[in-house]
Amino acid sequence: MKKSLSLILAFVLLVGMLSGCGGNNSKPSAPVADGASSQAGDSATPAPEKTYNITVSGISGSLNYIPIYIAQQEGWLEEAGIQMDEVLFSNGPVQMESLSSDGWDIGFTGVGGVLSGVLGYDAMVLGATNSDNGTQYVFARNDSDIVAAGKGNNTVSPDIYGDAASWKGKTILCNTGTVLHYLLIKTLGGFGLSPDDVTFIAMDVPTAYSAFLAGEGDLVVLTGSAGTFPMLEDTENYTAVSSGNMASTGLMCNIMANKNSYANPEKYEAMKIFLDVYFKSLDWMKANEEKAVEYLVDFSDESGNSLEPDVAAKYLKADTYYTLQQACDMINSKAEGQNYSKMESRLLGILDFFIEYGNYAEGDNERFVGHTDPKLLNEVLKASK
Repeated sequence: MKKSLSLILAFVLLVGMLSGCGGNNSKPSAPVADGASSQAGDSATPAPEKTYNITVSGISGSLNYIPIYIAQQEGWLEEAGIQMDEVLFSNGPVQMESLSSDGWDIGFTGVGGVLSGVLGYDAMVLGATNSDNGTQYVFARNDSDIVAAGKGNNTVSPDIYGDAASWKGKTILCNTGTVLHYLLIKTLGGFGLSPDDVTFIAMDVPTAYSAFLAGEGDLVVLTGSAGTFPMLEDTENYTAVSSGNMASTGLMCNIMANKNSYANPEKYEAMKIFLDVYFKSLDWMKANEEKAVEYLVDFSDESGNSLEPDVAAKYLKADTYYTLQQACDMINSKAEGQNYSKMESRLLGILDFFIEYGNYAEGDNERFVGHTDPKLLNEVLKASK
């Protein structure tokens, strides 16, 4: 009897211990895509065979950095063996300046960072993450003569407000060398104007937003969640006179690599593992929209820019995230009649535009060619199948 009782108690204790290991309060051990459920608390998940250190850079508060923030919070990077250091910047050109001291290994940025990174620091372009024209706007006050002039006078788009006379001579607050600068130049070109026809005041986005609210400048160019959505909703005082969508900028955000890190086998492997987690995090966001909004609110708070949940939800949908397959297609498929990819063709088109207006020099487009490499992204896609 004593032996039987001991065996029964031991069995009950074992079952209890196993049940405790499979509790429902632990997080998923890996990103789960396409709405599939995950088994929480998979204690059998093996530890990574090797740990890699990598320094990642991005733009504070940007859409293409949110998947990284989520992967950090969920522990997916650590589970994959990635020990990450991060460095965040206010804009792309400043982000690329840190490459002169090997400040990071892999980075996420807009077209301003792409161009300055390739031409100034020989950086590599590894792929695209999302469209980048849904959050960029040019705002005027409602009593502006630009608003009074109405629409239909711009050759780029009939939806852009104003005419050449109303835009000429205006003082514009804008972050120089960025996607915002590109939007502004393209808008001016539709009126037959150049940057020399306006007074350009270089400011980062938060400073420009605050200055415009305080009455400075005739126009302000904004992006991201900082100021853009509050101004869009304040139709009693402000009008969006141009935007990335109105001007059909076709912009995108890209993945960049420090050339020295890219040539280092250890760092290369770290980038491959990191990007696998990144795109799985993107898939998870699409399948878990409400939770993704919560993370965006937290991320924005930590970036010093508080967002209400409804604004955060709009921000997440303002641009389109690319899947890993779409990103690979863009960097592999040749542009019509060209020797380079569709992605590179779009970037070169923007660079040609900047060259035309004197922001870059003749010959820079030839120097840009050859800095995109599909190899790493292709390996990530192959390993994911």
